[in-house]
Amino acid sequence: MTPRVRPLSLAIAAAALALTVCRTAAAETTPYAPVIAWGPCSPEQVDEGSIDDLGGRLECGSMKAPLDDDAPLPRLVDVGVIRVKAGNAAARQGSLFLNFGGPGGNPLNDLPVLAQVWSQAEDDGSPRAYRRRLADRYDLVAVVPRGLRGGVRFTCSEPEPSVGDPSLFKSDEDWVTAIYGGIRFADSCAAGMHASVGTLGHVRDMERARAALGEPTLNFLGYSYGTWVGAFYAATYPEHAGRVVLDSSVNFRSTFEHHFEAVTNERSASFRREALLPALAEPAYGVGNDPADVINRLRDMPLWARAAWARDVETPAQLAAVLTLAEWIAKDPDIEPAALVDRVTRHRFSHVPAVDEAIREAANRYASMLRSVGSARSSEQEDAERPLLDQHVYLGVVCGDSAWNPDIKTVRRRAKEIGETQPESHAGFLAMNLVCRQWPIPTQWRPPLSALSSAPPMLMAQAEFDHATPLVTAREAFTGTPGTYMVMARGMRAHGVFSASSTPCVEKTVGDYLLDGVLPKEHDIQCDYEPDPADAVNERTGEGDSLQALRERLRRILEKS
Repeated sequence: MTPRVRPLSLAIAAAALALTVCRTAAAETTPYAPVIAWGPCSPEQVDEGSIDDLGGRLECGSMKAPLDDDAPLPRLVDVGVIRVKAGNAAARQGSLFLNFGGPGGNPLNDLPVLAQVWSQAEDDGSPRAYRRRLADRYDLVAVVPRGLRGGVRFTCSEPEPSVGDPSLFKSDEDWVTAIYGGIRFADSCAAGMHASVGTLGHVRDMERARAALGEPTLNFLGYSYGTWVGAFYAATYPEHAGRVVLDSSVNFRSTFEHHFEAVTNERSASFRREALLPALAEPAYGVGNDPADVINRLRDMPLWARAAWARDVETPAQLAAVLTLAEWIAKDPDIEPAALVDRVTRHRFSHVPAVDEAIREAANRYASMLRSVGSARSSEQEDAERPLLDQHVYLGVVCGDSAWNPDIKTVRRRAKEIGETQPESHAGFLAMNLVCRQWPIPTQWRPPLSALSSAPPMLMAQAEFDHATPLVTAREAFTGTPGTYMVMARGMRAHGVFSASSTPCVEKTVGDYLLDGVLPKEHDIQCDYEPDPADAVNERTGEGDSLQALRERLRRILEKS
């Protein structure tokens, strides 16, 4: 789960604070029998390619639910549901609910892609075979979170917060502008947002869908924020929780602010591990041998360049490229983008040919980014691309689910610290703080996590190196929840683990649990990451190309979750 608030094209995140929530609602749902009205999905709801591939297995539905479960006479609203029926009806063993994270991710976009990838896998005994078995034996089901296309909509009147990255602020005026930007955006959500956008409203809708489908328990696979949802459901309805798998876990025992602080620190750790130390160790990159000097050079880059480039650096070649470009721009602030690209083409970055080529490739990409600034995208492009996340729903959840630090002095102090000592990262979570501290809806009730002891054991799956849900916070949740199991892919650099590789212990452990309820002998297991082999391409049909494209779409879905 990556932080998202795009102020002036910025993404946001969150920081550390002890869990303090106000109980504003009870967990019980309104006692009436819900019904889902199913029908074919339309091209307005899902991609036409998914309709063609999945045929009659793909259905979209709607059910009525109270807008406010705690109101004596609640108004009913529409809640969307989508499912892909089991590929082998004779072997069907129930429903598997999925949540693709975000918050603000829409399963109308995501579930069909996953179902296509799983359904096209071969049941050949390889680690990938579990995907096909799950698609054959389960109806894959997802409830559309409130606020999103496909159900009741909730929005803010302003498109996005105008806050900025506080680690780049240089004056009191910058802070005053940002604080009022946060207030203005939060105020714009007062009329059009609703408390039921939060996780409590969503798990109540999941429980209604479970009852409507006649399932005795709710089996669940959640990615990223979906792990927060899965743990929330199991703690709220432990008597109905089934096999719950949490993939790439948010620390569901803490706050979003704490989680996003960890994301900022993981970005710094990743930069040092993957880019800084290798560049310092190899003179061919030309960055010197003093880590403090490199950090200072990043810090002193023009602010717009630091915002655009520094947080993107993941390799030693990229680090060498941004440092070189920043030096050129500092000497010639008015250099035209075309001239910068031309200089990159002619410049010799290293005496080692392979390193020279890698730095030039990175520098070309960064220089070309300047050429695209302000370029207009066609309305046809914008209409054709459905956004992966709805930012208003995203903020409705992260601002409403858990408390945020109200002390502006602490926020300013941390922003300054990040700007001076972690210039390769960002303070997006502090930008989000400036919105969430003013949120017009009170913090929502969360279930006591002690109730998880009454639910079946949960299984967590994790990559060792995850930029969006760091291992350190996943382990906090794991160690704080007795009886939970964890499987980790050693050396894996990804967000979203199950069905994203051929790592044996991950695919088998998750698959065996979801299919047969079998858990590993040990609570904490790990094995080396193994990537999926490339699919063979059928030259006549191009089928391999099609599957590779679907798998790439699924990878992007999981990365944004």
